[in-house]
Amino acid sequence: MLTRIDHIGIACFDLDRTVEFYRATYGFEVFHSEVNEEQGVREAMLKINDTGDGGASYLQLLEPTREDSTVAKWLAKNGEGVHHIAFGTADVDGDAAAIAGKGVRVLYDEPRRGSMGSRITFLHPKDCGGVLTELVTSADPSAH
Repeated sequence: MLTRIDHIGIACFDLDRTVEFYRATYGFEVFHSEVNEEQGVREAMLKINDTGDGGASYLQLLEPTREDSTVAKWLAKNGEGVHHIAFGTADVDGDAAAIAGKGVRVLYDEPRRGSMGSRITFLHPKDCGGVLTELVTSADPSAH
């Protein structure tokens, strides 16, 4: 069962400049940052609020680290902006299977490692009204 909006992913060309915009404009601070080599991105998670299920909601800012990454290709086509929406779930495997059973294509055969040690998968945007959709199971929801 999906429990919250985990994060909104925003693709950007310059992570540091974009972090500074969100800090100066809205007062959001970086909660976590990392480089995800598998996905070819450098990212910053800006915590927006805590949620009733022990999780939190974030903005995830994504800067590509290589030209062949999905985010780099997306930026080249679309420019900076909202890249995806992610829903939190306690069971990414079960929810992905249930959603696939409704005819929605799941992009990964098995969930992969996401931010902060989470497990993630994506749903095809053509099956989700044009929106790239991510399902996320936090590594330890009580930690954030």
